[in-house]
Amino acid sequence: MVSEWVYTRNGFGRRAKPRLASLDSVARPAVFADWSYALGMDDNIRYQAVVGLRAMRSYADEPIPDEVLTAILEAARWTGSAKNQQQWAFVVVVDPDQRDRLAECGDFTDPMRNAPVTIALVQEPEGYEFDSGRVAQNIMLAADALGVASCPLTMHRDGDAARVLGLPEGARCRYVIALGLPAPGSGPMRWGGRKPLAELVHWDSYGASTRAGG
Repeated sequence: MVSEWVYTRNGFGRRAKPRLASLDSVARPAVFADWSYALGMDDNIRYQAVVGLRAMRSYADEPIPDEVLTAILEAARWTGSAKNQQQWAFVVVVDPDQRDRLAECGDFTDPMRNAPVTIALVQEPEGYEFDSGRVAQNIMLAADALGVASCPLTMHRDGDAARVLGLPEGARCRYVIALGLPAPGSGPMRWGGRKPLAELVHWDSYGASTRAGG
């Protein structure tokens, strides 16, 4: 039986994963109406979760259950990294005063100030920023799967962030993820679309809009 992690008012655990006849039966904003799905992906809800992920900036005034937060951190831990070196650490900020100190290290950090939890992504001295991006996306996808809203934020003054977090020499915190249960009626600031593939995809060299021989 296929199962999934879920959190309900009765606790955190696993349940049978429902199968849908088609992704077209899943309610989604009208802006997604022009999505096209590859053959064989009718039942692939994971694909929908990836394409539909959006930052959420409004959170309920209640804590994230510990078991849910642990599951999100496990998803972060299992993220792939260059040569599997895992040159990262995660500082979980829950103290309001520490949260406010860290928020001062970046601009546009109101979501973090309003969130019950912020995960600071620490890049160790031998780490790669690309890996920080990979782990950030995994955190957000895992949070979304568990009913937790998230928003990535930049620590524009990462030297200050390192001091606030007490990081060892050479370690860096450039990005954080604010987390919280979504506030009632909350949603993305706007359901913005994306540029069409024709503007983004180049074949074999930049500027070639069609595949050779196609």
